[in-house]
Amino acid sequence: MYFLWYTNTYMKDIFKKRKALMFSVLILVVFFMSTTSLVYGAGLSWFGGNIKSVIPCTCSGGSKVTIMGLPTFFSGSYLYMPGETQVRGKGNVVSGRQILGLYSFGGTCKVVVGEACINLRISKGTMTMIGTN
Repeated sequence: MYFLWYTNTYMKDIFKKRKALMFSVLILVVFFMSTTSLVYGAGLSWFGGNIKSVIPCTCSGGSKVTIMGLPTFFSGSYLYMPGETQVRGKGNVVSGRQILGLYSFGGTCKVVVGEACINLRISKGTMTMIGTN
């Protein structure tokens, strides 16, 4: 008789803990979904990968940074604007470094060619926050 009572009590405890765990997971999912929607609602997207090249924008300021990302949709060119882009980690935007961050769409990079300035195409957008190794 004691064994049945103990087993029943033990099973009730397991179900209570399982309910608490499921509730906690639900709260975490809702939290991450809300923060992600805030980021995407603000027009920001994630990027990351290896920096392949950095070209200074001599007319407009900043630099055109070409990144090769592991998922190919992270690959492309981004505009890095010192002073406007929030920097975390080492902050060195040089070839060979790993980079991760957020970007907003749009951006212009102009370089001097002869006596005129021409636009270099930015395929992704302007970096808003970055971290480098």
